[in-house]
Amino acid sequence: MEYSVRKANKPQSQEQAEDMLNHLDRKILKYIMEEKHPVSNKELALSCNVAINTIRKEIALINEEMEKHGVSIASKTSVGNYLEIADRTLAGPYLEKMWDLCNRYQRMDNQYPSEIHYLTRKCICCSGYVTVEELCQELYCSRGTMFRHLGSVKDILKTFDLTLKNKRGFLTVEGDEWSIRQCLIYQHKIYKTTLEETHYKENEFKTLFFMLDGEPLFDHIRRQMVECLTEQHDFSLPLLYLPKMIHYMQLSLSRRRQTANIRFTDAQVKRARDTAEYAFAQRLYDRLAQSRHVKVPEQDVLGLSMLLLAHESRNDHIRDIPEYREFYEETMDLTERLTAVFGCPEGLFDDAFFEDWVCFLYLLQNRLEFRIYSDWEAYGYVKRKGIRSADSCICFARFYEERHGIHLSKDNAISAFYIFSRLLKADGYCYYAQKILVISQYGVACAKLLALNIRNGYGKEIRAVVPAEAYEYVEDEPTEFDVILTDIGKNRKMYLDLLSYHLPILQVEFLPFQFRCPELDTYLSEVQKNCEWTILKKQYFYRTNLISKEGVFQYLADLFEQYGVGRQEFLTHMRENDSYVEMERENGVVLLPVLSGGLQQQQIAVLLNKNAIVWNHNRSQIFVCYNRLASYQTNQMLDGVLRRFVHITAETADRLVNGSEEPLGVLYPDSGL
Repeated sequence: MEYSVRKANKPQSQEQAEDMLNHLDRKILKYIMEEKHPVSNKELALSCNVAINTIRKEIALINEEMEKHGVSIASKTSVGNYLEIADRTLAGPYLEKMWDLCNRYQRMDNQYPSEIHYLTRKCICCSGYVTVEELCQELYCSRGTMFRHLGSVKDILKTFDLTLKNKRGFLTVEGDEWSIRQCLIYQHKIYKTTLEETHYKENEFKTLFFMLDGEPLFDHIRRQMVECLTEQHDFSLPLLYLPKMIHYMQLSLSRRRQTANIRFTDAQVKRARDTAEYAFAQRLYDRLAQSRHVKVPEQDVLGLSMLLLAHESRNDHIRDIPEYREFYEETMDLTERLTAVFGCPEGLFDDAFFEDWVCFLYLLQNRLEFRIYSDWEAYGYVKRKGIRSADSCICFARFYEERHGIHLSKDNAISAFYIFSRLLKADGYCYYAQKILVISQYGVACAKLLALNIRNGYGKEIRAVVPAEAYEYVEDEPTEFDVILTDIGKNRKMYLDLLSYHLPILQVEFLPFQFRCPELDTYLSEVQKNCEWTILKKQYFYRTNLISKEGVFQYLADLFEQYGVGRQEFLTHMRENDSYVEMERENGVVLLPVLSGGLQQQQIAVLLNKNAIVWNHNRSQIFVCYNRLASYQTNQMLDGVLRRFVHITAETADRLVNGSEEPLGVLYPDSGL
């Protein structure tokens, strides 16, 4: 359950006063902003896992803040909740800001509340000078509560190979300076993107990033970095990572005394120095040294070059690196593995994929070699989205571990998502794409116009669309088409002539500016449903009452053992998959792919659990386990089935789990079940 906690009588800066929304408020506001139709209180309550009365109270509190900006959430009986704008001049910038912040915060790893991150920053900045008692007084909590908080702080620090120890009553963070700086950079991003109401001064932390001086050092470094980037043509850097590089340069100045504690191995130094990124870092630091009248140590130049090598998106000298041939051969082996698992068609892996993947392997090796932490924001938008793309990431992570003996972290495993997603999007047609014969009573010229409109309106849903005259001989045999689209009325004699084609006939009203038509939409929806029903059947739904993640794994292991999958092999496979990619969705659905092989037929099992289980971060009740076959079309149809679950609303999920309706009828409301 999520609870709303609002603290009064706290000093607020102007930035804090602009946003007083807590985590629950953000979820409510984001849900309403995303939907194109009014959202009921029940749907919001199910989505946020709170009571309906809580939703009503929170909306009232949200409106107190939003009304200052010319917008509010209107709630009407039998209609729902929707945004009502009173002043567009005020509401426009405010809603744009809130949308950006809500989405960006959503992409961050926000499993810890703001006070945990505050304690993390406090312990690093005041290492060896702060006691548990002082922190208890500052946060107004007991020692027991504080020690529980510090347990979470230890988990955050562990991600960066740092440890928190209590020495003679003082809390001390131990670890090398390289890890401490990366942790500080990440905490700065958390500090700037959090929407929680904060009242801590954090002067020690702000001083490290020159946030109290009033001097625009960040903008100054940013201008110099952009100038240097435009002057070179050796590599490119995503805009998302510019702040990370700038903050590292700020720490080079504010933590000069600790620079000697940065220790790189000889292999790391050699790998970084022999690159264009190292020369770039030298030029950039030389400009900073001239403007700030400081001498920048060699360790800082190496550190910046390592960050660049681990975050660049393109390297124009990739063919000159010693590992190029090895990376290319590894890419060839990976394509063979993906083809064996997913049945990829010939020609799918184009030259762009090989070029992108070799660069990715180089970036990944740099990230591992230099011990670079990559935060979730770069992949957070997709970390719980994607179906075959996410499965491809799991397949790659397994392949990488078999080849190199390295178990990739979740952020490294999912970092290949964009490459796989582009590859799949470049594929030709949907699995239910149709070949359409267009015949118009106004002649072939009109049919050509309408055929072009249909092609533009439906894209990959149409495999071919051919215009023809009513009595014209069509070179392609009519049996090669799937459906006839015509504006000829059923009461016309010409319509009877079309019956000789023995094809479905859709009688539509054509308009020159019409790109989609409801008759074709309904027809394609029916074809799509029939394709998906070859995979998903009513006997594949199971109502369960499991109480843990391990219980779900055990239940599915028993189920898939009947299909010929070894029980222990299945359990190991499920646990490893969970360590590679976040397969849970925010709507309470968890996708569980089986990529180990051994199954000759498509199998799918949908567990509708009585009570929600806390999976990794979200409470989940619907668990969909499925295998992949080496058939590309079957995998496309399976993706369509899984997409049904990924996109269901909280209200639909509740009907699936707790309702008495046929599950297939809930997923396919127009099926008549």
